[in-house]
Amino acid sequence: MRLFIIASLACTAFVGLQGTAIAQSADEFITVSGSICKATAPGNPDFVTKAIGSRNESTTGVFAICPLNLDPTPSNGGAISAIFAALNSLDGASHDVRCTAVIGSLVRSIPPTYSTKPVPVDSNPDSGVVAWTAADFGGVPGAGILGSAWTTVTCLLPPQTGIALLYAKYKQDAPPPQ
Repeated sequence: MRLFIIASLACTAFVGLQGTAIAQSADEFITVSGSICKATAPGNPDFVTKAIGSRNESTTGVFAICPLNLDPTPSNGGAISAIFAALNSLDGASHDVRCTAVIGSLVRSIPPTYSTKPVPVDSNPDSGVVAWTAADFGGVPGAGILGSAWTTVTCLLPPQTGIALLYAKYKQDAPPPQ
């Protein structure tokens, strides 16, 4: 009987801890397909937009710009805490991609802020993800990204690379972006 009571208490504690973990993980993600991206030089027939993203099918590099349309007042009342871009290799070969995230404020006197990062991509589906946080824009690590009311990601895509998706994470209980 004593073993039954101990087991019951342990299960109750475990379920209670799981409920607490779920309640504390209230971060919100906004995800968009890479199909929103456009070549910065219009009319490039080798930059192809598909339902699963945008692709550089050419033999030369292409600049692609992707607006990440974010709700400036997310439902959890938070601020953007991270911006992500997921890139891929179309031919399975290794490629070096350079991406720049730009944040801008609704306060027009605050200039846009840029952060460029290299992104190695290859045949591994988990490769090619790049992340920007507040620290990349001069902010406090772990905080919301101030001045991120509008955001874009621009990548120089080598031949046979693509942008699968973009997403942003909102930090719970942080002030909304400016």
